[in-house]
Amino acid sequence: MPPRPPRPHKLLVFLVLFLFSVPLLRPIHMAPTAAAAAAVAGGGVEAEAEALLGLLQRVQSEALRAFGPNDFDPKLYVDLPLAADASAAAALASLPRAVPSRGEMEAYISRYFAPAGSDLVAAADPPDFERDPPGFLPRVERAGARAWALEVHALWKDLTRRVAPAVAARPDRHTLLPLPGRVVVPGSRFREVYYWDSYWVVRGLLVSKMYETAKDIVLNLVYLVEKYGFVLNGARSYYTNRSQPPLLSSMVLDIYMATGDMAFVRRVFPSLLKEHSFWMSEVHNVAIMDNHGRVHNLSRYQAMWNKPRPESATIDEEFASKLSTAAKEKFYHQVASTAETGWDFSSRWMRDSTDMTTLTTSYIIPVDLNTFILKMEQDIAFFAKLIGESTTSEIFSEASKARHNAIESVLWNADMEQWLDYWLPTDGNCQAVYQWKSNSQNRAIFASNFVPLWLNAQHSGLERFVDEAKSVRVMRSLQKSGLLQPAGIATSLSNTGQQWDFPNGWAPLQHLIVEGLLRSGSGEARELAEDIATRWVRTNYDAYKATGAMHEKYDVVTCGKSGGGGEYKPQTGFGWSNGVILSFLEEFGWPQDKEIDC
Repeated sequence: MPPRPPRPHKLLVFLVLFLFSVPLLRPIHMAPTAAAAAAVAGGGVEAEAEALLGLLQRVQSEALRAFGPNDFDPKLYVDLPLAADASAAAALASLPRAVPSRGEMEAYISRYFAPAGSDLVAAADPPDFERDPPGFLPRVERAGARAWALEVHALWKDLTRRVAPAVAARPDRHTLLPLPGRVVVPGSRFREVYYWDSYWVVRGLLVSKMYETAKDIVLNLVYLVEKYGFVLNGARSYYTNRSQPPLLSSMVLDIYMATGDMAFVRRVFPSLLKEHSFWMSEVHNVAIMDNHGRVHNLSRYQAMWNKPRPESATIDEEFASKLSTAAKEKFYHQVASTAETGWDFSSRWMRDSTDMTTLTTSYIIPVDLNTFILKMEQDIAFFAKLIGESTTSEIFSEASKARHNAIESVLWNADMEQWLDYWLPTDGNCQAVYQWKSNSQNRAIFASNFVPLWLNAQHSGLERFVDEAKSVRVMRSLQKSGLLQPAGIATSLSNTGQQWDFPNGWAPLQHLIVEGLLRSGSGEARELAEDIATRWVRTNYDAYKATGAMHEKYDVVTCGKSGGGGEYKPQTGFGWSNGVILSFLEEFGWPQDKEIDC
C-alpha cells in the first residue's frame, strides 16, 4: 500500500487560502516563450529531443512539397521515430535540398525513420479483459444490441498498447513520451494517449469491469503531472505547452466508486493538488467584479506557446501567411490555446466564424472549463476528507462554493436560461480585475451552454448544483435551442465546416448533458435524457453496421451518418465513443422489444 500523504504544511494551507481570497491575479495576454513553457513543464527539454522535433518539422514541410496537399496529414511526420540505424544528424544532413520528388521523399523517410506508431506495441490481452465479463450490461436484453455491445467491449483489446521500452531508453529518438503502464489510444491518427478522451475511456472500461486497466490510464496521467506539473494535451513531446479539459479527478472518483480502492486514492491525491494549482495559476486565472462589487475568480484556456503547433505546423503557417510577425505569434498562441479546449476548432472561439485568424480563445471564460474545475474542487474536498485531511477538505469545499457563485454570477443568463461563455476585452489593456458587462456574454448557442447540468450527477451527498425547478427551466431551454436533432445533440447551430460545429455531435457532450438531465430530480428530464441516449445509441449502431467501425463524431441530422469537417479526415476507433455507448447501455439498458437500428 502506498504511504499516506503527509498533512498539508501550514504554508501550503496559507497559499491555497491566499489564492482563493486575493483577486489580483493578472491575466497574461502574450504567450510565454517556448523556454518558459519548457520550464513550466518541469526542467526543460533535452537538446536532442528538441533537435529531433525540429528535424521532423522540416520533414513535414518537405513532405508537403513532395506529396502535395491532398490527403496530407502533417501529424504523421512528427510522430516518426528515428530508424534503429539512423541518427538525427545524418537525417538532417541528408534532407533533400531541392523540391524532392515523391519517390525521393518516400525513400528518404524509409531510410531514416521507422513507421509512425511503431514505438507503441500492441499489448497482450489485458489481464482484466474477459470476452463476456460477469455482470456486463444485465439490462441489455435485445440480442442484436447485446451482440453489438460485446463487439464494442472487445475493441478495448485493439486499442490497448504499451510504450515500447526503446522510448524510455532513448527518448531523444521519439516524440512519443514514455509512460509506465498500459495505454488505451483513441484510434487511427491518434496513436498516443489524450487527456480528456481518457475520461470516457475510463467510464467504458469500468462498464467492462476492466478496473486495473482503468487505473493504469490514470497512473499514466499522474506520471505526466509529476513530471511536467500538469496533464499534457497528449503523450507527445510537442504537447508539453498545453493541457486539455481537466477531468483527472473525475476519473479517480469513478474508479474509487467502482472499486473502493483507498490506496489508489492516496497514491494519486498529491497529483490532484498539483494539477489544481496549475489551473489556478496566473496563466489561467481571471478576476471579474460583478455588479454587486463582488470579485470572482474563474479560469480560461491559455497555451504556453506562440509558434505553429508542430503536429499541424504546415496548416498553421498557411493560415498565418499573410499576417505580420507580431500578428503571427498572437495567432499561433490562440491556435494552441484553442487546442487546449479540446474543441479544435469551432466558431465558439472566433470573432468571425469564417476566419481562423480571428481565434480569441484566451480572452474567453468558458462555461465547461469552469464546470470541470468546480468538479475537481469538489472531488479534492471529498478525497481529502476520505483520507483524513480535514483542513484541505474544508479549503477545497469553500473553493468549490466560491466557483459555484462565480459561475452563477458571471456566466448564467436568466433570459436564455443557459450558462454563457464570457468574452474579455481584446483591446490589449491588461486589467487586474475586469468589470462584468452583460453584453460580454456570448449569446450564441452551443452544447457547452448546458454542461453545468452535469454537476447534478456528481457527489450525491452534496446539494445539487442546480435545483429541480431550475433544471427543468434549463431543460426547456435545451428543447427550444435547436440543438436537439434526430441523432443527438448538435455542438452548435452554425454550419461553418469546423468539426466542433453543426451538424456534428460528439460523444462527450451527449454524455455530460444526459447525465446532468438524468440526475436533475425531474421525471421529465429523465425521460429526455433517455430519449437523447437512445438517439445516440441508434446512430452509433447503424454507422457501425454500415462501416464496421466506431467513429470519432457523428452527423446528428441523419441517423447512422458519421461526422466530417475540420483539419483532418474523420477518424475511427474510437475510445470515447465506445465508452459513452457502454455507459448509456449500462444506465438505460435496452429492452427486448425496443428497436436498436434507425
